Amino acid sequence: MKLLHAQNSPYARRARLTARKSGLDIQELDVSKDPEARKVLEAAGPSAKIPGLLLDDGTCLCETLIITRYIDAQSANDLMDYTPKLLEIEGIASVLMDATYKRSKERLAEDGVPSPTVLKTETDRIARCYDALDARLSGKPAEINLATIAAISALGYADWRGADDEWRKGRDGLAAWYDAMMQDSDVAETAPVF
Repeated sequence: MKLLHAQNSPYARRARLTARKSGLDIQELDVSKDPEARKVLEAAGPSAKIPGLLLDDGTCLCETLIITRYIDAQSANDLMDYTPKLLEIEGIASVLMDATYKRSKERLAEDGVPSPTVLKTETDRIARCYDALDARLSGKPAEINLATIAAISALGYADWRGADDEWRKGRDGLAAWYDAMMQDSDVAETAPVF
């Protein structure tokens, strides 16, 4: 299998961490650095979107959640027990990632005039997600599963695209949890470079 990704994509980071922790033999190809990998991605499926998981039979899976679930199903390393508490964390992290992405894109509006309504809506949503993750992850051990992978990816992305949020401020427990997770070599290696 080949995982087509870009270093700074939080969606791809989720897939990369899942692949690395699965124990499966999955080759990582960075389409942002390798033009040949970009061609593979574009030829593999109609979305040409990262991440993409190219299976040995030529099937290309797109969409992060589908990719992470597929990898987990193939792995003997059960990365998720699918309890409601873990699914809740994964969902909150997914919303945080999407809201951060949407706000970042809105700030770069093509007409140069971002929508104040969109910016406020997403900024408020982002703050609620930070608080929710703080409440759920403070004091928790640095364990890797699909929910914590999603949270790591969302918070790492927020460091880059939402630095002005200062998500650590007033959320010491979440910051401590994140710092503990960053001690894992795979987590550190997949962090966005900004």
